[in-house]
Amino acid sequence: MKRLSTIMMCLLAMMAASLSAKAQEVTITLYPGWNWISYPKAEILDVNTALGDFVPINGDMIQSQFSNSTYVNGYWRGGLTHFMPGWGYKYYSNRMEVVSFVFGEEAPQLIVTTAEPTDISNTSANCGGSIASYDGSYIYVLEKGVCWAVHPNPTAMNDFHTENGGGPDSFISSMTELTPNTMYYVRAYAVTESGTFYGEEYTFVTLEIPAGAIKGLFSVSNSKQVYFSQGNLQYIGSSSKPYWKFAENQWDYLGTSTGQNSSYQDVDRDLFGWGTSGWNNGNFYFQPFDYEYFASGSLMGFGYGPTDGTYTYNLTGIYANADWGVYNPISNGGNQPNQWRTLTNVEWVYVFCFRSTVSGIRYAKAQVNNVNGVILLPDDWDVSYFTLYNTDLEYASFNSNIITNTQWIDMEQYGAVFLPAAGYRNGTSVNEVCSHGCYWAASLDGSAFGCGLSFIDLSLSPDSQCHPYPYYGRSVRLVHVQ
Repeated sequence: MKRLSTIMMCLLAMMAASLSAKAQEVTITLYPGWNWISYPKAEILDVNTALGDFVPINGDMIQSQFSNSTYVNGYWRGGLTHFMPGWGYKYYSNRMEVVSFVFGEEAPQLIVTTAEPTDISNTSANCGGSIASYDGSYIYVLEKGVCWAVHPNPTAMNDFHTENGGGPDSFISSMTELTPNTMYYVRAYAVTESGTFYGEEYTFVTLEIPAGAIKGLFSVSNSKQVYFSQGNLQYIGSSSKPYWKFAENQWDYLGTSTGQNSSYQDVDRDLFGWGTSGWNNGNFYFQPFDYEYFASGSLMGFGYGPTDGTYTYNLTGIYANADWGVYNPISNGGNQPNQWRTLTNVEWVYVFCFRSTVSGIRYAKAQVNNVNGVILLPDDWDVSYFTLYNTDLEYASFNSNIITNTQWIDMEQYGAVFLPAAGYRNGTSVNEVCSHGCYWAASLDGSAFGCGLSFIDLSLSPDSQCHPYPYYGRSVRLVHVQ
C-alpha cells in the first residue's frame, strides 16, 4: 500500500467532516492489510478511547499524514496519540479475519484511583492505587502500577513506571532513584484488553539533599542507602561554647595542629575515644576530650568494663546516644540531634565488599590534594566521570591515583567520598598522620574491638581490629539517618 497522498488525506478529511455532521458512530470493516478509515467524532480523543470496544493485537498500526503508532504489548507506541476530528487515517492489521467496530461505542471501563503519595524522601516515595469497574463486573487486569515523570500526564508506555502484576486488587508501589528537591507527577494505571486506564494525577516534591551531605548514595545493605557527611566529624572546643561540625573539605584533618594531643578540654579534636559523644551514661569518661585509662588497659568509660577489659555496649539501641551523630546537633549538618549516625561493622563491610554499583567499582586508594586516603564511589557512579586505577584492591598504594583539588571538586559533584588518613591518638600521642586511616563503627567486634575501617599504604581492611582498644582516638565519618 502506498503512503497516503496529501490530496487523498484532504478527501478523507472532507468525508470525515461530512460524516461527523450526520452521525457520531460509523461501522468500519477491517480486512487483513491496510484499510482506509475516517474519524467521525467531533472531539479529540486518545487512540484507545476513540477505538472504543475494538481490541488491537500486536503489530497493528495506525497512520495519519503526519505520524504513526504501532500496538505492542498493550500500548500504542509512536507519535500518533490522539484522533483529530475531520482527519482521515489508515489502519493496518495482521489478523486473518474480518473484524467490525464502531467508533464511540464504549468499551468496558475501569475506575482507577490513585493513592496520595507517602513516605517521601529525597530519592524515593511510595504511591499506589485501586481498581474497580463502573458496573461492578469483574474486568481482567493484565498489568497495573504507577507511572511518574517531571511533566504532567505521565504514561506507563513512555515514562518511569512500576509493574505490580495483574488483577483488580489495590496495590502500593515504591518509586526509587528520584532526584532530590524535584517536583514529580504521578498517577496509577491499569492495562486491560481494551487499553490503558489512568487514575487522577498527584504531584509531590522530593526532599533536598540533607545539609552537610555529599550528593552520592551508597548501599549499606541490600535494601538501604545512605549519604555520607561532607567531611570527618570535628569537635570545636576552642570557642566560648563548644560545638560539633563537619570538616569543610573531605581531605581535612586536624593532626596535632590544635593541641588534641594534650589533655586540655578547650581545643579542637577529630580523633575520638569510644562513645565520647558527651552523653552522660554514668561512666567516668564520656566527653570528646576524655582519654584516660588505667594501667591495666581497662578504660573507665562508656561500653568498656572496668576490670575485665571487654566492651559492654554498642552505639545502638537504647545506647544510641553514645553515638556522636545521634546525640549531638552538627552545626553545618542540619544543627539538630538524631540526624546522623555511625555505620556498623556490617555496613562498613557491605560498602567496601558487597554492594553493587553501576560502574562495578566500590573504592580506590588515592592521594587527594596531597592527602592520602581512600575514595568511595557512589552506587550510580559512571566510569566516564573520572578514570581511576587499581580499584577495589586493598593492597594498592595511595600513589595509585593522584588527584588535584580541582579534579576532586568535579568528582565530588558526582557523589565521590574521600576518607583521609588522619592517623590515630593514644592518650596524648597522635600517630601516623596522613599514613594511617582508622574509623570507628557503631558496633564492636567482641573483645577484639573491630573498629570499622583501617587502611595504610598497601593494606585496607573493613571490620578491622586496628589498635583494639576503645580509648584510642579514631576518626568518625557519619552518614545521614535514612
